[in-house]
Amino acid sequence: MSTAEIEKVFQSGASDAEIIAALQEPQPMLREKAIALAARHLPPEMLGRFVGNDENAVLRNAALAALERQGPYAVPHLVALSRGENAEVAMFAVQILSRIKDAGSAQALLPLLEHGDSNIAQAAIEALGALKAREAVPGLIRLLDADLWLQFAAVAALGEIGDQRAVQPLLDAVPNDMLSEPAVDALGRIASPEALPRLLTLLADHERLPLRDGVLKACAAILEAQHAPPSVFTRFRRKLDEERRDQDVIDYLGGLLGSDEAALARAAASVTLAAHLEKLYPAVVQRALSADPEEARWTAALCRRHERTVRAALRDLLRNGDPRVRRGALMCAPADPPTVAVLVPMMADRDAGVRAAACQALGRCRDMSAIPALIELFGRGTPPESVAAAEALGSMPGQSLVALAPYLELEGKVLPALEILAAARSPLFPDKIVELLDASQAPVRRAALRVLVNHDQMDVEEHLVRKLQDSDESVRIEAVELLVRNGSTRAVPALVGLLVVSDELRYHAIRALGRLHAETAAAELERLFPRATGHERLEILAALIRIGAPGLLPFLKARLKDSEAEVRRVAADGLARVAPASDLPLLVKLAQDPDWTIRNHAGWGLGRLALPQGRDALLALVRDTEAVVARTARAALAKLPQT
Repeated sequence: MSTAEIEKVFQSGASDAEIIAALQEPQPMLREKAIALAARHLPPEMLGRFVGNDENAVLRNAALAALERQGPYAVPHLVALSRGENAEVAMFAVQILSRIKDAGSAQALLPLLEHGDSNIAQAAIEALGALKAREAVPGLIRLLDADLWLQFAAVAALGEIGDQRAVQPLLDAVPNDMLSEPAVDALGRIASPEALPRLLTLLADHERLPLRDGVLKACAAILEAQHAPPSVFTRFRRKLDEERRDQDVIDYLGGLLGSDEAALARAAASVTLAAHLEKLYPAVVQRALSADPEEARWTAALCRRHERTVRAALRDLLRNGDPRVRRGALMCAPADPPTVAVLVPMMADRDAGVRAAACQALGRCRDMSAIPALIELFGRGTPPESVAAAEALGSMPGQSLVALAPYLELEGKVLPALEILAAARSPLFPDKIVELLDASQAPVRRAALRVLVNHDQMDVEEHLVRKLQDSDESVRIEAVELLVRNGSTRAVPALVGLLVVSDELRYHAIRALGRLHAETAAAELERLFPRATGHERLEILAALIRIGAPGLLPFLKARLKDSEAEVRRVAADGLARVAPASDLPLLVKLAQDPDWTIRNHAGWGLGRLALPQGRDALLALVRDTEAVVARTARAALAKLPQT
């Protein structure tokens, strides 16, 4: 039985007893559905009584889950339970408050830091950490001298809160073998430069794992968040030299740079560049060649942050005997004109991969002096080099690509040449581009259209409207998309004319009219709606919502009665976006709809209006059986004026 079916049964007259019985179902899936319904139907006071039932663990756990799902609705009662005489219930209440993360409960939790029951105190510590309650920092620092388990919890909470006042107390806790790892982790979360000198000393002195790994990650977190003065690393390198620890640290970091442990490898790269550990630069730049695109991008971005360091080492890296190091250095090279003189010779490197990487690096520099060499490789290089050269040329100023003219006459090169001109937003070769609009190959015609829109001196709209009649559907669709991108309001009549066709183009025309906010097309779109196909009906609704013409509200309200669920959902979404304050009763009604998607849209709309009169409806949605609706309602409640 689905949740909706069970809900229907309850709405037809089921008693609280039936819901309570369902909470004790042995089947986990059915019990989960019952929890969702209990959150909707049972008051927090009743659920709180079940939390105190230590003879029925199944019912207790189900009640705890239901209270958590009730969110802000249950907070006042949970605060009251946290102050009650039943220590176990109080602990459970605090834990739920921690997971609900309602900022208003922080003040109620502060006195519990000193609670005589360590379980309640620990739960309060964890809750205040989850709430990032800065007002709890002094009390948490005092707990660093308390019972060991409370120390653990306090250290973690201070890291979660991220307040600078905790830095020195946490540094003082690092020598404690029991607290060293969590304290280091907390310092990394706070990311204060104040902690960096001590952490670097630890990195050099401590070979024991996993503490050393934690110290490394904490150092990297600080470097990511803050600028560290160079003097900190000058002292670090001096320490390594004087104590002959440099090879040990280099071996440790080098091993991580060559590993698959992404988090530690990134941390090692950050510390390597910040500390100017030159022996490890080749290992760092090779990570820009990672098969993981995100890892490669991250490494290149890190090198940009350390541009001066990379620039100083670039010539040596490009002379490295390993082509992977040379390629990696090119991927990480500074993207500016002064670098061009170093990069151009690399286009003659003996390794094709290096030559391709040099093209890409020159493209990032956008220096026109590199164009002749790039044109040469575009025309005569190996396929990877030609592709890389094309990508680089597409980054150049559009007016600087005159040398591409011959390639517009070559059958095998005309398409990539057009793609270069489109990427560079080039206004060159207007007559040739117009000629290519009628080329025999559809991909060439599409590419010519993309170049055409960069020619401000031409009547671009006239050509785009003409291509709406092209024999190839993909070209017609391209013309529609470019008309929208150009904001071509003159094309609206032609696009309206396409509404009479029945192929894929009509869908794109509907979408285009919406994106152009074509108010003059609204009436025609409304007339088309009854005979449109399923996906077109949805796009018509979306287009009309975008246009926002007079008459939109009645049209959307009528669609709420449509037999198709998805149409009702899109209409509800539109009403949530545009309904005025006078339509708040309609949104309140939609908040009770059997369809959870519509309830979700209604909750968002109530948050957009932010009227106090919508509070009760949102408090009901906070307990919704669908978690996403409950989250939307919580976010909406936060927008309402505080009472």
